Amino acid sequence: MSTAVLVREARGHWVGEVAPSMRAAGHRVVLLAPPMDAAERAALDGVVDDIVALDDVHDPEAVAAKVREIDGGALAGIFTGSDGAIASTAHAAELLGVARCPASVFALCANKFAVREALAAAGLPGPAHALISSADEVASVASAVGFPAIVKPVNGAGSNLVRTVSTVDELAAAYELLAARLPESADPRYHRPLGTLDPSATFLVEGLLSGPEYAVDVLVRDGVAEPVEILDKPLIDERKFELALSCPPAGLPADRAELVTAAAVAAVRALGLDNTCAHVELIDDADRGPTIVEVNAGRPAGSIMPLLAKLRTGIDVFAELAALAVDAPPPVREPAKLPIPLGMLILYAAGSGRLTRIGGLDEIAELPEVIDVVTTVSPGQVLTDEQETYAVNLVVAGFADHDDLAALHAEASKLVQLDLEEV
Repeated sequence: MSTAVLVREARGHWVGEVAPSMRAAGHRVVLLAPPMDAAERAALDGVVDDIVALDDVHDPEAVAAKVREIDGGALAGIFTGSDGAIASTAHAAELLGVARCPASVFALCANKFAVREALAAAGLPGPAHALISSADEVASVASAVGFPAIVKPVNGAGSNLVRTVSTVDELAAAYELLAARLPESADPRYHRPLGTLDPSATFLVEGLLSGPEYAVDVLVRDGVAEPVEILDKPLIDERKFELALSCPPAGLPADRAELVTAAAVAAVRALGLDNTCAHVELIDDADRGPTIVEVNAGRPAGSIMPLLAKLRTGIDVFAELAALAVDAPPPVREPAKLPIPLGMLILYAAGSGRLTRIGGLDEIAELPEVIDVVTTVSPGQVLTDEQETYAVNLVVAGFADHDDLAALHAEASKLVQLDLEEV
């Protein structure tokens, strides 16, 4: 029996999505992860066939060496759905001779500035952008980019420490904030160099795009790119970037939808992605048209967003990714189960701390619009208000528009209980 290895850097629901597909295909599935406690191992019992501990899953040589020690027959492939381990896992796959896409492509995609440069070189529209690595550069960067602008980590995720600025003083304050917080971050990605760039000291500044925001998962197999589904991302509360998503996007004409998916496919091709998936976020900018916000290479949308696409289209993105990872034919696609407008609502913990209890889920499930309730955090996990860590996720139907989604989100937010303690 061949072995498929999953590399996980931290808790994530994706293992429970990918492993069953690989096991159903006849592979022995081994999870390679940092040491975990007995409760966490017990939760994975029956999901994977074995769990192997490795302190640093971001070291490609260490990952490759550990995989070679695993006894299970020929290696079918190695895969991760953990953002911070995608490039290093691809490098390990090269060392093991099972690479499906060059590690250099994933390394490029992990650098938001490099992505902006690559897309611009390919002739795709994008905002003015620049790097800032010193308070002395505030004036020159402001002149180059203009206002309003966005300041963000060059390799961040979950909207961590993303700030909107409208003046030189606000840009200076945002730079100082990131320069103080990122070196102290527990997220290891900020402490690993991106080539010659130090992501804890150098940040990306780019012009603010204006227009409705969309997200598209794009599958790529042997050079053929396939957009799966478009979701819109209405901003129902400015305190969080992502609180609600819906598909199909409300009020998006078919011709405009084609432009959005075409822009997503063009970006994936420009970056050289193949035999993988990318979650592409775009804004249909008033001046530039559909413009890339970011490309999350090597994985689909986070949380339960792929479930919406599966229910509406029959395309199981995780099953597709599992097949791509082991160089297998694409899975048989089932008919869509709910080809109706669907939405996703995201509930967050208030504040920062260690999660001690999750409550109110039964009450939320009883709301007539709620189809499913999925938690993607667990007690003991440390959450921070600076990063959008999805906690409780709802699949909903029967809403009329974004206002309905906002009202339903407010109702569910009153019911959920996410208790935190200081750390």
